Amino acid sequence: MKKALLLLTTVLLLPLAARAVELGPNQLLMGHYTTDDLATTGWGSGVLVGLDTVATDITPDELAFFMGGKIVAFRVGLSQSAPISRVFVIPVTPDKQLLLDEMIEWPCNASSKGWNMIELETPYSINLPEGYSLRIGYDYVQATKTSKPISVVKVGTTYPSYHCHEGEWKQRILSSAGNLSLQCVVESDNFPTYLVRIRNMSGPKLISKGDDVNFTFETCNLGTATIGAGECEYVIAVNGTEVATMTNPMDLTNNYVQMSGTVSSAGLGEGSYKVTVTAKRINGEEISNPPVAEFTFNIVEQILPRQMRLVEQFTATGCTHCPKGSAMLQALCNMRDDIAWVAVHQNFNGTDPFRTEQCDTIVNWQGCDGFPEASFDRTVGMSSSSTVINVISYTNATSGANEVSNFLDYIEDGTAWSTVYINSTYDPDTRKAVITVNGDLTPVFDGMMGADSKLTVYITEDNLVASQLNNGTWVENYVHNNVLRMALGSAKGVDMNRNGNSYKNVFNIDIPEDWKAEDLSVVAFISRPLRPSHYTDIYVDNANKRKLGEYDEPTFERGDVDGDGKVNIDDLTALIDCILNDAAPVGNADCYSDGVITIDDVTALIDYLLNGTW
Repeated sequence: MKKALLLLTTVLLLPLAARAVELGPNQLLMGHYTTDDLATTGWGSGVLVGLDTVATDITPDELAFFMGGKIVAFRVGLSQSAPISRVFVIPVTPDKQLLLDEMIEWPCNASSKGWNMIELETPYSINLPEGYSLRIGYDYVQATKTSKPISVVKVGTTYPSYHCHEGEWKQRILSSAGNLSLQCVVESDNFPTYLVRIRNMSGPKLISKGDDVNFTFETCNLGTATIGAGECEYVIAVNGTEVATMTNPMDLTNNYVQMSGTVSSAGLGEGSYKVTVTAKRINGEEISNPPVAEFTFNIVEQILPRQMRLVEQFTATGCTHCPKGSAMLQALCNMRDDIAWVAVHQNFNGTDPFRTEQCDTIVNWQGCDGFPEASFDRTVGMSSSSTVINVISYTNATSGANEVSNFLDYIEDGTAWSTVYINSTYDPDTRKAVITVNGDLTPVFDGMMGADSKLTVYITEDNLVASQLNNGTWVENYVHNNVLRMALGSAKGVDMNRNGNSYKNVFNIDIPEDWKAEDLSVVAFISRPLRPSHYTDIYVDNANKRKLGEYDEPTFERGDVDGDGKVNIDDLTALIDCILNDAAPVGNADCYSDGVITIDDVTALIDYLLNGTW
């Protein structure tokens, strides 16, 4: 790659507001932001009435500058007056474990609206192992439900805030969606002269071949001396190959500025590419442990079709409004033929006969907190930008279905990076079923969806009869459809058995006696991993649904095992390799047309090669 591929421009952010606090010559503020910004009265946040605890974590990257120093005071910002009775620090291990036995606390007496300076009788020395964070926080008393004394402001990158109630810590998204107004005064005689930081590098995730790639990043100098304009050199690389250098166009202080550039994709083929920016030199001298930021873009030529849309309904037989949600989803299915509907049951107002532990995992890890609710392709944006959960208690089923359908169209960008094909067989004598899920992955699948993406396979059942609370009245013999019976492998999904740009997973199950095979369906989808509290990162790429015993039409000609568009001796070699090594074929290896790959397929293919007919 030639250096001429890079054109550079610079866009600057306005510096943060100046600090007003008086500090000593060897003192600096430590916090997610170091200005005097505060939430004004009425724009703060509150938690619970009475004594509460709030905190935030100073990250290892932020702590690096202050190592060896000592915290001599806290600054607590309040948007309205409230008693502060304690400030504290707790070391946090790299795996996010709070070391409560190493907690240090200082009682205090402060309550003023605005910034409260709390000097510590015994300073805290910052000497933590590499990778540790430091939780800093305070106790306060909230007078009423409507009190909002906690100041949270949108300055810089937003870091999580935490709330502790009755000994249990929880991450809390405060109403202002910003940083907790909490700072420490750190004293040291060895603050570094220069400490360059780079953060928030971003650019497009997807481009067409030949398009330019515009990117931005933020940079600052947390050291005690100013880096003059043009004195810091940044190296830009694509997949590790240097393409250009750039320098800071203005002085670097502890206020972040934004810089931007453009990389040309000329000469690059389809695939994923990583762009990195590294602060390499200050006044020609190499920086030890230089900071690096990166982002990945993908050049796409192949786009796969969307097959079906996953709808996970969260419901309960004891939920009086849940029939409204079911009516709306049925209207949606009448309106569209691409809905893979799965009803996930929970205990509510009694024991639900269809609730399982796997149901609990799916409900809890998607953040469901009521009924009737649903997620659509596990994608945020319909009701909230921070959760996939949507209330579906629509009085008018048709209008509700229209709203959901419009949302599905809105998030439908016409692209998928995988396909999902379902093939299953069922033996009624043994009640054994073999379910095969396979498909293709585009060359940019890992870049767009991530190599850690999961395949999830559900078994659902229709025509299940049980009592249902409906608008205050229990209805006997209510028919429940699309009921989740089992998630194969794991409710959180399983790894795909990949072979290049394809995958194939085979599941063998025994169908329980009380399940009616004719009412069973298989729902399969590929998504980001299901993880608690990661609601913006569990979205579905593609989904499909088939009745048990059905199979999808192959995407390749029968016998075209290697997917090259021809059926010849090379396919026989590929087929034997698939069977011996349990590898997924690129093309269609189901030569015997029974939905599974066995030695019968080898016999069928040999017969075809010899006789020219199947």
